[in-house]
Amino acid sequence: MLTARPANLTAYATHPKSLTNELGFSLRERAVPKQNEILVPGSTPNVAHLLLAGHTCRYRMLQDGRRQITAILVPGDICDLEAILAGRSSYAVSTLTRCTLGEIPLSRFATTNDPALTTSLQRRLRRDEAIAREWIVSLGRRDGIERTAHLICELRWRLAEVGQATEDSYELRITQHDLADALGLTSVHVNRVLMNLRAEGLIHLKAGRLTIMDRTRLKHLAQFDPAYLIQ
Repeated sequence: MLTARPANLTAYATHPKSLTNELGFSLRERAVPKQNEILVPGSTPNVAHLLLAGHTCRYRMLQDGRRQITAILVPGDICDLEAILAGRSSYAVSTLTRCTLGEIPLSRFATTNDPALTTSLQRRLRRDEAIAREWIVSLGRRDGIERTAHLICELRWRLAEVGQATEDSYELRITQHDLADALGLTSVHVNRVLMNLRAEGLIHLKAGRLTIMDRTRLKHLAQFDPAYLIQ
């Protein structure tokens, strides 16, 4: 049985299309293969991309080719919200898995006198900022196993909100290479951390399905408090 959305999360989406359904937006659905660029730095978005299925990421690339993933997005997220509002992208957006995107005409975001739209976008921006702050804490203060455990807990919470996680499992087809770029670790280190989490009886990962075997212990290890996700 899928996890019911907590009562105090009524302000957030329960379905990936809730934004368009609630505000009457039209969108064009598009299937995109994994590891495909959606937005490049310095570009001007011509549509907004609402993630309907799969995972995308925002990232920055250093001149020497090293990449830092700054956000992993889940269904219901707008992939390029800051770039849309600013009129120019300072980051790249790429698919991590096979994805379905909903393209929303930018003219829908040009309305300045729509209170429902303004409230929805502000809420999404606050949430993005809160997640980014927590990621900074992870990169600066949590060690590798704590960082990984925290991301596992966060993804379960966010996916459960949109009906795509149960109490203890969800689909995870993000590669270890991509996880490493999000966690500030090497692929070898991520592999070792996942093996340790399995050995400790905390998770099981097989065929693209991650199962949390002991959620209480995993949350304690990660020091995971979902308060930052409630906007």
